[in-house]
Amino acid sequence: MHRFFLIAGTMAVLAGCSPLQNCLIEADQDQRAITRELETRRLNLQRGFAVEMVAAPEFGPGFCPGPAGPRPCMRWDDGPQEVRHRINPAFERERIALLERQLAQAEAQAQGARAQCQATYPE
Repeated sequence: MHRFFLIAGTMAVLAGCSPLQNCLIEADQDQRAITRELETRRLNLQRGFAVEMVAAPEFGPGFCPGPAGPRPCMRWDDGPQEVRHRINPAFERERIALLERQLAQAEAQAQGARAQCQATYPE
C-alpha cells in the first residue's frame, strides 16, 4: 500500500513537468538510487550499526469513536520504532567500494542520457 502512494505521488509530481524534465529525472534515477545506498552504507559504517524503522504497537492516549463523536481513550497505535542491527565493518567497506564503482558508471551513463534528453527535447 505504501508503494502505491509513493508511485501515485511521483506520478502527480511528474504530471506537471515538461517532457525534458521527465527525461532528465529518469536519466538520473539509477545514479540517485546508488547515491542514497552509498550514503546509508557510509553512515552505517560510521555509526557501527544499521538502523531499520519498523512499525511497533504502542499503547497510549488517543481518540475513540463514540455515539456523541470522538472521545478521549487509551488505544493501541502503530508507531515507528528504531531497530539497530550489528554490521560487519569489512563487508560494509567492500560494499561501499563496489557502490563507488557503480556510481562512477551510473554517472557516465546519466551524463549520456542527459545529453540524449537535451537533443530529443530542446528547450
